[in-house]
Amino acid sequence: MITQESLEQLKQVADIVEVVQGYIALKKIGSNYQAICPFHDEKTPSFVVNPQRNSFRCYGCSKSGNAFTFIMEYEKVDFPTAAQKLAGIFNVPLHFTHSKEPATNMDTLEQIAQCYQAQLTKTPNALEYLRQRGVSPQSLKDFSLGFCAPPSVMDYIQAHRLDTKALLDLGVLGQDDSKKVFVRFAKRLMFAIHNPNGKVVGFGGRVLQENAQMAKYINSPQTPLFNKSKLLYGYFQARQNILKTRQLILTEGYLDVILLHQAGFNTAVATLGTALTPEHLPILSRGNPSIILLYDGDKAGRAAAFKASQLLAKELKSGGVVLLTPPLDPADMILQGQADDLKALLARPIPFIEFVLQGIVKEFNLNDPLQKKQAFEQIQAFLRDLPPIVQEDYKPMAASLLQTSLRFFNPQKPKPQPLQPLAQRPISDPLEELLIKYMALYPELLERAKVYIKPEVFRHCAHAFELLCASEPEDAQIVAIKLDERLPIATPPHKDFDAQLVLLTRRYFATQLEQTNYLHADLELSQRLEMLSLWRAKLHQSNQGELVKV
Repeated sequence: MITQESLEQLKQVADIVEVVQGYIALKKIGSNYQAICPFHDEKTPSFVVNPQRNSFRCYGCSKSGNAFTFIMEYEKVDFPTAAQKLAGIFNVPLHFTHSKEPATNMDTLEQIAQCYQAQLTKTPNALEYLRQRGVSPQSLKDFSLGFCAPPSVMDYIQAHRLDTKALLDLGVLGQDDSKKVFVRFAKRLMFAIHNPNGKVVGFGGRVLQENAQMAKYINSPQTPLFNKSKLLYGYFQARQNILKTRQLILTEGYLDVILLHQAGFNTAVATLGTALTPEHLPILSRGNPSIILLYDGDKAGRAAAFKASQLLAKELKSGGVVLLTPPLDPADMILQGQADDLKALLARPIPFIEFVLQGIVKEFNLNDPLQKKQAFEQIQAFLRDLPPIVQEDYKPMAASLLQTSLRFFNPQKPKPQPLQPLAQRPISDPLEELLIKYMALYPELLERAKVYIKPEVFRHCAHAFELLCASEPEDAQIVAIKLDERLPIATPPHKDFDAQLVLLTRRYFATQLEQTNYLHADLELSQRLEMLSLWRAKLHQSNQGELVKV
């Protein structure tokens, strides 16, 4: 526990105004400060900071307290974490009343990190590798980069009389079957991994020259201090900016994070060589930021983004997914001077729910009725995990992606039906055939449709639409559609026709958007962005129920 003396000293220097200003904008009103409350939605400021009392109070939601309370509420952390945070801000040493084993281990890891940093300055090939990757000298310091040279590590341990057992427990050292002690991260570039309070709790090590016999990256083993499923690389460096901007960029690589920070994307963090898990949600949720997944666009990157999006969609997180054109990764784009292009991509992420729906559909051949049924069932299962109001908003998009009618997502109670013949004409696409039936029966609806659509909008009935537009004699397909009682016509027909036409165009826009994302990788980035902007705008209008020209 933290001693009472330490806490009293910290309380004396912890200025509430300085603390709160690090998170939200304050406006001086008389002797106090005022702001929009960060703890509830409001338009008129009711959050007041009193410097004389060194406290805050919101007269809207009634939250109040001191600097400790504010950090606990804003960052969703416990009291010891808030105290350590304040101690770091105001440079006040904390003392503990009981066992200091965790703190001692942290101090040991801090010393080892300094050992690795010192070795990096003496390792020309490691420095040259980092220079070629675009890492600046300042980033070497900011991210505590180092190098592990086994003889020097052992010399350092002996010279500073560090506890070998503690180093074994922390994963700095290892032990083989014969109990011989060895340095775990031998000849690797070292990335210090901090907890959210800035303490080193583990390391990631990367080989300089890739070797089939060696893993490219390894991390510290699981310890009481280090759980890779709860930590994010670069979070400590990015934390203040995440809380201020309420945005977080999540990527996959340590060097991606470093290069992004150098280019001004200072809310970037990365998972530690593992997929995003529910255990990451507490740290991701601090300050409730919008989350953007910035992943490689290869098969592995898409799979990781899909899995992460499923998790974040169910949590109703704002943000979305940005996949880069292979073989580029974020670090490559920064190194090649494409920071502006990357900024433009980050401004247009694919929302998580939309990305999941697209991902499900891509796994199936929609021309195969059985596979289409499987895709439909997977989408229904995914939507069921969302609140009803969100489900309703995304059902039209799901129907468009599946190239089917929205009616299947809103089934009506079955009505008694007359017996049907055993053999019936197969319906190629209920949505398309229903529209053809409307246009064949009502010429004015055909004229209306011509304003908005072209034959390529249809997947199965393009020829029938062309015949209707050309006033050609009806062929067997059109006659069969007109007589098919399974395609019900509303009375009056105009409103339902418009609704079905919106579904058809929405489906087309969604398809074009998906093709631009995945099938037009050969286009220049500026062209892709222009196309994405066009189709996304049309899809947005269509999602609002508007009829939009193709």
